[in-house]
Amino acid sequence: DDRKTYEMMARGDSTGVFQFESTGMRDALRQVKPTEFEDIVALVALYRPGPMQFIPDYAKNKANPSRIAFEDPRLAPILEPTHGICIYQEQYMEIAKSLAGFSPAEADDLRKAIGKKIATLMASLKDKFTAGCVASGVAEATAAALWAKVELAADYSFNKAHAACYGLTAYRTAYLRANHPAEYMAALISSVMSTK
Repeated sequence: DDRKTYEMMARGDSTGVFQFESTGMRDALRQVKPTEFEDIVALVALYRPGPMQFIPDYAKNKANPSRIAFEDPRLAPILEPTHGICIYQEQYMEIAKSLAGFSPAEADDLRKAIGKKIATLMASLKDKFTAGCVASGVAEATAAALWAKVELAADYSFNKAHAACYGLTAYRTAYLRANHPAEYMAALISSVMSTK
């Protein structure tokens, strides 16, 4: 909860910060302007091939929560913590259970299909997902749109635990850089002195 750390990250001043050094990630930091640990965790998960396109929406929704609209009220408790954006594999599992009627085991199959990019398993779950959504009162177009997001997640998405572990290491390195910059950068440079 160190304000100086979040201010540094919000400026995109993250050279030497684990997972946040790339130009693209620094741009993402400037867009989102993280103010809490959840933002760091979310950015770790968002800055991946599948969900990367949602970074601008996450940033806009964080800055202006009135923009957030849910296609179905059952999505609100699942997506409110991430400003209306589905980021983590666990959120897709919850959507599958809440809207498509998946059992916990079936939702875990969906997570496996997403996490391990198993196209055949994904394909086998599509009809069940859309039919389950429609059976629970979700409009067919909304069910199709939700499945399209599931397919995007299969390009590359994180589970929240993985993102949180990366996020914690990122936060710790950011904290050290924000509060002890000379010592931290000297240690960082020393640790890679033998590499190009």
